[in-house]
Amino acid sequence: MEIQNIPWEAISAKLKNCAGPDELKQIQEWLDHAPENGMILSEISHVWSITKGKPEFYQPDLTYNWNKLVKKINPNPVRKISAAFYLRWIAAAAILVMVFLAGLGTGDYFREKPTAVTFSRVFAPKGNKTQIVLPDSSKVWLNSGAELWYPSNYTALNREVWMKGECYFQVEEDPSHPLVVHGTKLKVKVYGTSFNIKEDEIADLSNVTLVSGKVEVMNLQSSKIAELVPGQQFMYRKGLGEVHAAENLEALTSWVNNILIFKNQPFDEVISYLNGWYGVNINFERNLFNHHKYTFKVKTESLREVLELITIITPIHYEIEGDQITIKYKQKM
Repeated sequence: MEIQNIPWEAISAKLKNCAGPDELKQIQEWLDHAPENGMILSEISHVWSITKGKPEFYQPDLTYNWNKLVKKINPNPVRKISAAFYLRWIAAAAILVMVFLAGLGTGDYFREKPTAVTFSRVFAPKGNKTQIVLPDSSKVWLNSGAELWYPSNYTALNREVWMKGECYFQVEEDPSHPLVVHGTKLKVKVYGTSFNIKEDEIADLSNVTLVSGKVEVMNLQSSKIAELVPGQQFMYRKGLGEVHAAENLEALTSWVNNILIFKNQPFDEVISYLNGWYGVNINFERNLFNHHKYTFKVKTESLREVLELITIITPIHYEIEGDQITIKYKQKM
């Protein structure tokens, strides 16, 4: 018996009633690949229906469950199943438990999440952006590489989410029931607002930019450290925070409309944005730092077209190998 390429993420989405057309197509193609796959999907669905409501982390008896599964799939005791296949299913069972029972985020800063609820995870792959509408009709845009978690008990009266990366929120107004956004360094209490929150783990930098409405910025202990009015930005770096007027507010939030705007920004900042925008890794010589500033707009241009634009402004040479790009000063003839 050979069972390959089980689409775990697609099955997870289907069981949570949030699978899209591509995920449903992936599951159907997997079912058509082998008749045994239908029985496996049925068993996974059965395990999910039993375990999804458990209030605590649950460690199943893998040997018992394996034997039970084998009897369902292969009732003939004479037929043998390879040890490699057995090991794959032990690993698969462990993955199933981790995904469906342990939750979807396990970093230290998620330790305050209640264990009695499950969490839905939204992820924007590198070089892509995505949008989600929360159960209270609030909208969230996720920039490249960003992640968002919200609990199964999220309602208009109980609004709380967790995020990493960069997200733009348009929150339904309800002063009596503010939305709380948990980041890795900060929390934001939102009353009915449009704002952008960005956390850069590499630079150890977090900022909250308010477009409209009102927000309170708190530390991870829920102590208020700032209150913003539209057009202000709170910047938090290495344990220190300050409020100032947001420069180039349009540029800070234009990514929501698939536009990237640079206004007199240094080379290293431009490269940092391009890395996330196109999902690549750009390496460049240190002597390019802060020596040049750029003002231009990116909308539908390819990465190569943007690099060609930069070569007009700066004497550079670039090489592209897959998702790895190297930029050097152009050698003088």
